[in-house]
Amino acid sequence: MLSISPADEYMIAVTAATVLGLVLSALVFLPRSPTWYVREFARTDWKYIGVAWLVAQNLPSLAEANHVDQTFTHVVYGVEGSAVAAVQSVASPPLTWTFAVFYLVVFPVLVPFTYLVLKSHASELDARRYAVSYVLVVLLAVPFFLRTPVSIPALYPPANVDPLVFVTPEVEAGMLASDSMLKAFPSLHTGLSVLAALYARKTTRRYALAAAGSAAVIVLSTFYLGMHWLADAAAAALLASLAYALAHRIPPETVLPFPGYRRLAARIRD
Repeated sequence: MLSISPADEYMIAVTAATVLGLVLSALVFLPRSPTWYVREFARTDWKYIGVAWLVAQNLPSLAEANHVDQTFTHVVYGVEGSAVAAVQSVASPPLTWTFAVFYLVVFPVLVPFTYLVLKSHASELDARRYAVSYVLVVLLAVPFFLRTPVSIPALYPPANVDPLVFVTPEVEAGMLASDSMLKAFPSLHTGLSVLAALYARKTTRRYALAAAGSAAVIVLSTFYLGMHWLADAAAAALLASLAYALAHRIPPETVLPFPGYRRLAARIRD
């Protein structure tokens, strides 16, 4: 009988839940047939989505191999004190599971799915700018991971914060196997969720509300579950806003580098 480690069980479960979330979201929010999205992905989307995925998967991992003599968790704790612990004062099993689902599953659904919704309900240019903004958020965050590493609140004893995110032994094993927990500042969960909510305003009212609500719960979950400090979220929200602004300063011909982009960009502007 094939033996699966707890960490692998975690990865399989989260992947399956994320795929299911994407499928259900597509049924609710996407107007086109699946074949259209497959065709568009093969045509050009793979370049943008692929670059964003590679950056997100590889650059933050530099922090895992970066050995530093000093962390800056004490600085953040000195400013915030017991703020995160206060958020956990309302902890209950149903609330913990709800926040865990948003942190572990809704987040990886919201971020890529927003690209598809933009492509369907906004424009190809907006979808491309979203991908560029995603890369910018990660690029802007990595220097902090490398130079000013900060531990998560749950692994900093003076904070008196429980690691509520570890809802099962499998989740604990999976997360600890893939993350040093020393790159809390800034919070990519917050930055990328806020970015999705910012771009969702360009789509339908229904999706904009769903994205904004999901982003708000995800941000709150980072405190409740003991994964991030308030400073992590504040810094990440600023990075997301900066990335959004920078991406909109890039000329359309740079974001749409394929034949006919001038006509498409002009049509979008009109």
